[in-house]
Amino acid sequence: MGIYELDNEQAYEAEVSQCVGVTGYHQWFFLSAMAEALNLKFSAFGVEFEGRRLGVVPMLFRRHGPVSTVNNLPIGCIGPLIRGEALRAGLVRELLAGVEPVLREHRTIATRWAFSPGLNVSSEHLAMPGFEVSQWENYVIPATKSVDDCLKSMARQRRQSIRQSEGRGLSVGESSIDEITRWLPEQLATAYERLGEEPLYKPAEVRLLAERLATHPRMLWRTVKAADGSVLGMTGCVIGNDRLWGWLMVGPPVPGISPQTLCYWDAINWSLSRGLAYDLGGIPNEGIRKLKVSLGADPEAAVVAIRVRPRAAYKAGMALYRGLNRIAKRRNGNTS
Repeated sequence: MGIYELDNEQAYEAEVSQCVGVTGYHQWFFLSAMAEALNLKFSAFGVEFEGRRLGVVPMLFRRHGPVSTVNNLPIGCIGPLIRGEALRAGLVRELLAGVEPVLREHRTIATRWAFSPGLNVSSEHLAMPGFEVSQWENYVIPATKSVDDCLKSMARQRRQSIRQSEGRGLSVGESSIDEITRWLPEQLATAYERLGEEPLYKPAEVRLLAERLATHPRMLWRTVKAADGSVLGMTGCVIGNDRLWGWLMVGPPVPGISPQTLCYWDAINWSLSRGLAYDLGGIPNEGIRKLKVSLGADPEAAVVAIRVRPRAAYKAGMALYRGLNRIAKRRNGNTS
């Protein structure tokens, strides 16, 4: 067993190109932007076993005082990546075992391995001590569908929503830099406040991410506008080799119309016209499932394996971190 670090974009992308199940989220530019915005450490390693290269394991470490977590992010799948021949040989466990020394070095107490949708990784492949394996549903519009076929497969209310939105003068076009870096962060923060949920990203993180990704050629930013030019919605997608990956979609509620449906319809048209599938992502709740099914998306299974090292140790580590943090605040004259 051997591992080697991939510490630059050229070497990383060369290894990733030999793997199966590569998503837009696995690209170096996206992972490094995430690391900078969220204050994470990004590392990637290739793994060898008995003279053959098995694949690549990208890792985003978050420090919690003396310990860390890895790949615990609001992204469906960021790795690992495995070569086709290694997957067919059932060497997934060997791939993951290869990076255990790196996890120990970082005192990693929570590990999340999320494999790409549709990749044929079985629970047997991941039957490793301490890991809990589960499946989640991802939804995709296949590249084999035509735009007309996709429209016909939509639920009637979705087709009506598209017609109503277009009839009221709504249009979709390329986003401006100002919309990406100013409008988007504010709307995303407001959306979580409206739902009463903890935000996946802090406002400052979203702003930094938007600034890093606004002009990258592998990003697709599209804005829905009303007839008067006001912004009603926006999507941010990552352009992969065979799919358009829907990463962010945001916009305030608008009485009588659905800018979100128009966002989806625009992304479907954009991707299918370029021979790409459109990946709508997972389903955080039943309402989102119904929406994606009504758009004609097909479900596919994705596998995730999560390990939390002895929960008592995890709690102790977090308690220690909180204690050290309180001490640091007192030293800085902050007692809040």
